[in-house]
Amino acid sequence: MTRVKVLYDFSGEPNSSEISITVDEVLTVTNTDVGEGWWEGMNARGQRGLFPAAYVETIPEAPSLPVGGPPKMPPPPAVVAAGVAKSGSQQALGNRYDQTADDWGEQQDDWDDDWDDDNDTYSEIGPGSTGARGANGQSQSGYQQQQHHQPTAPSGYYANANLPPPPASGDGDNMSLASVATTIGGGRRAGGTGKIFTKSGDNYLMGMPVPDVSEADRVHVLLMDHGIVWKPMRDSYTVTVDSPKKEKKFNGLKSFIAYQLTPSFNNVPVARRYKHFDWLHERLVEKFCVVPIPPLPDKQISGRYDEEFVEHRRVQLQEFVDWVCRHPVLSTCGVWMHFLTCTDEKKWKTGKRTAEKDPLVGTMFCASVFPPDKTLLQSQVDPQVDAAGQFVPQMDTAVKTLFAICGDQSKKFQVQWKKEYQRIGEGFSELARALAVDERRAATPLSLSSSVGQAAGVFITIGQLFGEQPKHDFVPFSDRLHIYRGLLAAWPDTLGEHRNATQKRKECERLTAEQKMENGQMQEVTRRVDVMSYALLAEMSHFRAERDTHLKDTIRSFIGAQIDFYKSIVQKLEQAQSHF
Repeated sequence: MTRVKVLYDFSGEPNSSEISITVDEVLTVTNTDVGEGWWEGMNARGQRGLFPAAYVETIPEAPSLPVGGPPKMPPPPAVVAAGVAKSGSQQALGNRYDQTADDWGEQQDDWDDDWDDDNDTYSEIGPGSTGARGANGQSQSGYQQQQHHQPTAPSGYYANANLPPPPASGDGDNMSLASVATTIGGGRRAGGTGKIFTKSGDNYLMGMPVPDVSEADRVHVLLMDHGIVWKPMRDSYTVTVDSPKKEKKFNGLKSFIAYQLTPSFNNVPVARRYKHFDWLHERLVEKFCVVPIPPLPDKQISGRYDEEFVEHRRVQLQEFVDWVCRHPVLSTCGVWMHFLTCTDEKKWKTGKRTAEKDPLVGTMFCASVFPPDKTLLQSQVDPQVDAAGQFVPQMDTAVKTLFAICGDQSKKFQVQWKKEYQRIGEGFSELARALAVDERRAATPLSLSSSVGQAAGVFITIGQLFGEQPKHDFVPFSDRLHIYRGLLAAWPDTLGEHRNATQKRKECERLTAEQKMENGQMQEVTRRVDVMSYALLAEMSHFRAERDTHLKDTIRSFIGAQIDFYKSIVQKLEQAQSHF
């Protein structure tokens, strides 16, 4: 069996199938097919359970040298086949963590293998109603399918496509591809490579035929008096993220948190896990080359079922959902509506496969953009793009600085200043006890010890207020800054897409001057670069409008919370003063 060495400490969740491991401990791996970034193994004490695969490294086995004597002849093919079948069946039984008939050894999660249609229950993707639960706390049937009409995505092909499934890809809740690349790495994934401009992008710009675009998938850009903008949404709506609930599958072997999403346009709740959000985020990043996508909450392995962590993640998911709902393009795209409204298992998987086969992704998305007929002058576009290139890194640095300050201030409020004010209160309390001893000896008309004791209680209360305050100001402020941190990290690649397109146009102009390209093709290249320019300027206008309203409201709320906090401190101090 494979042996691994532990690189990082990990504390398993109590009353679960997880095992605690420590650095330099050696484990024997018994199953690597658990999925979602987990392995099963056994430690030297015979304890067996699940642990994160990313927390260990494989110990290489020393090659075995043959002992003297001629090598053995291989057995006949029939014997080999029988031996393989026997060992395969034994391995299938030996690798199972739970020997009950749950079909886990043969059927993986639908996010690992889309061929299986009955792996997961409606607790994964169904309506967000409360399902029946057994005595052991496990969901028996998950979220029950509601018996009323469910809206479908605007793009009809999400419900009717009959496409082959894509190759299996790692999914899991332990490592994000799109969100981490956008939030931390500062860049947009493009087909898993470092290139921004793909072959499909060249095909689009060079005037090659593009896929048909349905009316529902068309995105319109308008030329207004105040600038170039996306066509506003006809009907705005909101989506609430609430009721996080711990669910189980694989007979309780694996646990996950399901969040309930309820759109205001139909009030039909759906249940979504974090990995569903992660899949959606990856699709949005891949599809929209000129629209920076807001980030998801950071991932975490240990403590992911803590009530405080789950609630904070819910708040951050709400920030992500709110931004998408306010965006004229993202809020109406097919994959988002599919994510938001689908409650049927088979339709969900069909729509998922279709989204992964969407031809209008990357630069090809611009084929679905319909701008005004007016040709843009390069002298109009370049100054705005250059200004954005200077503004983005400066705001990115400022946001990161404020984000770090929020973290530092939160720690000071919750630990340092809370402790300091409680120390003051304890000092006054000690003085009050000393005064009380003397007052018992000789009564006085005014009990100073009582007044000092009241002041002591006030200072202890102020310390508690300091400890609780960050959740009212610094934490919400940092959650908003987290959204901008991810968006600003994606903007350089968005601007890079446009720079590559304008460079391609310059190359085509040179070829045309050398009579190596026809004028008609050059005109089509110019038109398509104009489409990208219109889309980029529209997104810049939207980001500016969001920043001016959304960020202003955020700062106003932060300062208001600070004012309320210090007013309460003043009131407490005046209360203490009144006793003297």
